[in-house]
Amino acid sequence: MVYYTVLLIAFFLIIFIIRINRFVFYALAEYSVALVDKLISDIDEEAKIKLVQKNTSKLVVSLMKMLLVIIFAIACGSIPVIIYCLISRTYFNDLVFFSFYSILAMSLGATVPFIIPFARKNNSGYSELSQLLHRMALNNYNIAYKLFKRESKKIKRKNLKNRHDFVIISGLARAGTTSLMTDLSRISDFVSLNYANMPFLLCPNFWAKIYKPKTRELKERSHKDGIMIGVNSNEALEEYFFKVKANDSYIKDFHLSEYKITREDYNDYLDYQSIIKLDNSKIYLAKNNNFILRYKSVREFNDDFLLVILYRDPLTHAASLMEKHSDYKKLQKEDPFVLEYMNWLGHHEFGEQQKLFVFQNSEENIHYDKESLDYWLKIWINYYRYVLTISHPNTILINYDSYCKNPEETIEKIIKKTGITTELPDYIPFINKRKADDEFSKDVYEEAVEIYRQLRSK
Repeated sequence: MVYYTVLLIAFFLIIFIIRINRFVFYALAEYSVALVDKLISDIDEEAKIKLVQKNTSKLVVSLMKMLLVIIFAIACGSIPVIIYCLISRTYFNDLVFFSFYSILAMSLGATVPFIIPFARKNNSGYSELSQLLHRMALNNYNIAYKLFKRESKKIKRKNLKNRHDFVIISGLARAGTTSLMTDLSRISDFVSLNYANMPFLLCPNFWAKIYKPKTRELKERSHKDGIMIGVNSNEALEEYFFKVKANDSYIKDFHLSEYKITREDYNDYLDYQSIIKLDNSKIYLAKNNNFILRYKSVREFNDDFLLVILYRDPLTHAASLMEKHSDYKKLQKEDPFVLEYMNWLGHHEFGEQQKLFVFQNSEENIHYDKESLDYWLKIWINYYRYVLTISHPNTILINYDSYCKNPEETIEKIIKKTGITTELPDYIPFINKRKADDEFSKDVYEEAVEIYRQLRSK
């Protein structure tokens, strides 16, 4: 009996130490995939060699750490066995490791460490292994793009046609874009990306064969704004496509820059929509607050798509942004994965990596404290001053307050533009009771009010 207890303790120690150092194994997995990503990139050979050498070094160091952990774990696990041999005066070669009770003891010892709750507390709701999968899938743009092209070729064999009459919901964050997209998604003619497509956003059909979520449980999203989400809920996920295509070139240290896409980018974008729709009769729908950064160049290729921009009265909008900025800074410090997740999806509206939108002839800095209402009023002014320069029959502006009071009228206005003929679901009006209690500059506020007046007149 003592011998079996010793075996149980030995294997408990081995697996316990390995599990404590599990992040060494996670890093090895990440660096291995990253190396493959660099090897298949299309960059200049000289630059590729440097990147491969850099990633190989990281991989070798990670591999050495893993081996050291395994050696250390085995050494620690051997101590109880050695002590037992010395006390019982038993030779190591005489120990029995493959009897039924020996195997049972080793199995129990190796199982117990997995029962001990080691997982770090997180607010994102993603397990450590799920986070690892997200990092491997979303940090490696070359692999993601290769998977996209592979899936795109398969879809083209099905004779799906690219449609130019897609619909984009946009606006500054907290303008009601999620609510509007959710309401439009209730109409069966529309198809969008949803949470079930994470983390393989560029090859959703491949991922759907592997990941088949059964739960339909809804929970309030991290914004804490009453919007309930689940794996089948549509969300602003398409920005990852543009991040991959541009290799994050428009994402600067402190701002997001307006830029032009190429004809190849646009064609790939239509192909991307097709692999999501999988049906010629469906219309692609997306919420993308960053779409404005490339709006003008997309419009050069396409007069048919519909852009819906929501706007909200500047004071309550700025107050909402400032509140979420504070909430997400705290959330991201408590759980860094939340920051990673938002960066992957290009969500830089608030939080630790909040960035300003920079358009042609606009300022690259706002000289106000981010904890002040004036800063967020300036963010509002910067965004919607640019919106005023957009004029196109297939670009429409929606007042958030009007949408809240009469959602059906707003939906009908959009549907009329798309040509869809269907009976609309019942929509429930919503009364926004938010108030802005913080102090603000009168001059900044009046500047915002004038832009708001012009938006309403359009």
